[in-house]
Amino acid sequence: MNSASAIKPRTQPLLDEILNLLSNVMFPVVVFLVWAVATTIGTVVDQNQPEQHYYDFYPLPLANAIVRLHLTNVFHSIPYISLVVLLLLSMSVCTFRRVIPKRFPKDRAVPIRNFGLHAGLRGASDPSEADRRAGAYLRSQGFALRSQLIDGAHWIFGDKQKWARYGVLVAHLGFTVIALGVFIGWLRGFSGQVLVFKGQSSTVAPAGLQLHLDDFVASFVPVQTPRGPTYQAQKFQSNVTFTDAQGRSESATILVNHPHITPAGVYFYQASYNFAGNLRVTQNGHPVTLQTPSVRLGPQDAIFLPGTSRAIEYGTLLGPSDPSQTPPGVALPSHDEYALWVFHDNIPTTNRPLLVPVGSTIAIGDGYQVTALPPTPSSGLTYRYDPGQGWVALGCAILVAGFIMALFFVPVKLYVKIAPQSEGPTDIEVAATTTKGNAIYEDGFAALISGLRAAVNPTRPRPQPEEPQVEVYA
Repeated sequence: MNSASAIKPRTQPLLDEILNLLSNVMFPVVVFLVWAVATTIGTVVDQNQPEQHYYDFYPLPLANAIVRLHLTNVFHSIPYISLVVLLLLSMSVCTFRRVIPKRFPKDRAVPIRNFGLHAGLRGASDPSEADRRAGAYLRSQGFALRSQLIDGAHWIFGDKQKWARYGVLVAHLGFTVIALGVFIGWLRGFSGQVLVFKGQSSTVAPAGLQLHLDDFVASFVPVQTPRGPTYQAQKFQSNVTFTDAQGRSESATILVNHPHITPAGVYFYQASYNFAGNLRVTQNGHPVTLQTPSVRLGPQDAIFLPGTSRAIEYGTLLGPSDPSQTPPGVALPSHDEYALWVFHDNIPTTNRPLLVPVGSTIAIGDGYQVTALPPTPSSGLTYRYDPGQGWVALGCAILVAGFIMALFFVPVKLYVKIAPQSEGPTDIEVAATTTKGNAIYEDGFAALISGLRAAVNPTRPRPQPEEPQVEVYA
């Protein structure tokens, strides 16, 4: 027979190879670790923010990584959902191919001496009487028993704390419920942010709501630094009115760390705030129409005056409305004022910024006058709707319960073979197995055998110490 006609070795079907990979214990462990890392990133990194936000709040290399790796919406990304699906699939295969057969062995005749925990003893000469006495004792020790007659021998199969064997399955169920909640949130949930100025409205389209900012309130506390006092926001809140598509209105107060929940289950969080500069420009007493806005000015925003080479650059707000904008070491004015720069041909007209108190007017040349108006407060709110969060919470509770069942309780399965002899006492062989190895039940098994020996033959004298009764090996 030549090599061409040699019988080719049978290859394993592709489906079996896939199932073997999915049921390999290390595979779901690795997938779970990757999923945990992705979840941590999604928790630590601000989600659903504009691209500029990451460059403002993170170092440049980290911001580049976040933006280029699309880590701005981790929980709703296809790779994240794929990890969850893959983990569920692997856990399901492991459950039916490994966990259930190992944790729920069938009642069948087995070689007793192949078990790590096994022992032999003698009972009453009548097998039925030995069976009755052994069963009564084992029931008194909390075992649920089942009896069979196999090949002429009486077999007793017992379980204690069998429900704890379901711990791993319960934990798998918990993760499945968590995955269901994540999927529901991905399918029907939404999140975003909105910036609204006092007295104005903004539409939150995904929620079907219109949000009106009635008022914004902030309080600040001084913090001493080597360069002088700075001011940090102690409390800031938005007083808003929500109007739904049916025209129903609801007033709400949104505080930091105290989100407001609408009747539809949408969460609104107080995320940021700002006090924008507000200037009015006139020329010879007449209002000037500007190409750039003169309200809602942020630092370094500029107003270009038509027909001239002059420009006004807004510096910052100094005063009690927003003390946090006051630079360290600069005394806080008792009234709000703006720090402004006036440029002529791109050259500052003064060597220091002009301090213009709110309500006052200054002349800046060519007949132009600038009036400082009260600052315009704005509130940054984030919103989130996640219909799956209840399922996630339920899944976490189930997962914890499964871990407690699996880790803190020891389920025991007993195999007892009562074999009649032609003459003399009945041979009784006992074996036990647990889901946590032999060492954890070694002492308990020795005590069980001692009590069982006394129960099946109470008139038998205590055996001599040299007679081996219990064999235990790992």
